[in-house]
Amino acid sequence: MKAIAVKQLGATPEQVEIAKPSLQPGQILVKMAAAGLNPVDWRIADGMLQGKLPHVFPLVIGTDGAGVVEAVADDVSGFSVNERVAGKFMFGVVGAGSYAQYAAIDQKAVLARVPDEVSLTTAAAMPIAAGTALKLVEKLQLSAGATLLVVGATGGVGRFVIQLAKRQGLKVIATGGADAEAALRELGAEKVIDHHRAPVLQQVQQLYPQGIDGMIDLVSNAEAFSALLVILRKGGVALSTIWSAAPEQMQQQGLRGGNIEAQISADELEQLLQSVARGELQVPVERLVSIKQAPEMLAENKAGGSRGKTVLNIDW
Repeated sequence: MKAIAVKQLGATPEQVEIAKPSLQPGQILVKMAAAGLNPVDWRIADGMLQGKLPHVFPLVIGTDGAGVVEAVADDVSGFSVNERVAGKFMFGVVGAGSYAQYAAIDQKAVLARVPDEVSLTTAAAMPIAAGTALKLVEKLQLSAGATLLVVGATGGVGRFVIQLAKRQGLKVIATGGADAEAALRELGAEKVIDHHRAPVLQQVQQLYPQGIDGMIDLVSNAEAFSALLVILRKGGVALSTIWSAAPEQMQQQGLRGGNIEAQISADELEQLLQSVARGELQVPVERLVSIKQAPEMLAENKAGGSRGKTVLNIDW
């Protein structure tokens, strides 16, 4: 089968021909239709999990994906052949990812059925981004009416955060360029701050001189994250997904939160997919491109400035 892989950590991703996965006990074989592109994909290929999990080479890239069940091992009871599924195609080993014609996934991994109303392309964009957003909003523990700043709102996680926070009754302030303002407002942002016009801190202080209640920062380094904390009221909460928070400093400032690594369950993914099916949640797929373009899409994502989600159509 064809796949996008690296032959060693740090190498340039390339198309390879490898054997179709053979089912092991507890596994489900999925004929892949689409894969969602996430920053973690190139980070893993660069060695992010080296020494933490076993790696197999060529290392097939990709965590998020969706497709149709082609076969199940004898001891699998939760899924059947021909069911449409989406999930996180990394469980226990690195290198059997979703950027491939076929992928084997453990039945204990995050895997959910895709409702008929949701396309496999849409479903492939969801596991990491929507799951991370769900856990971030839960972690805030803010009441309806509270103000929330989302820094880096134009990416996939940020766009899901806006919607889920809005559903919780929060007033969302999103950062993004002028070209993204209309889209962010449509998703539920009450105010959009163009970070190109003036520093975010300055603009928020002008709009909310009494401070705000919460912040989800998806992009700032440690220095920038620390500088933004002054806009939070005492007892407020700030979360970083890229490990920029210094918990001791936050405690000293009377703030909750810190760094968060989100992990969702299969049931939670299924609930998110049902929300999409009911029209309650929009999936921000910015681009649908061929899997053949994966190497250049990964390089572009690594360079920064992503908008929405890029989904790879597995169309070899």
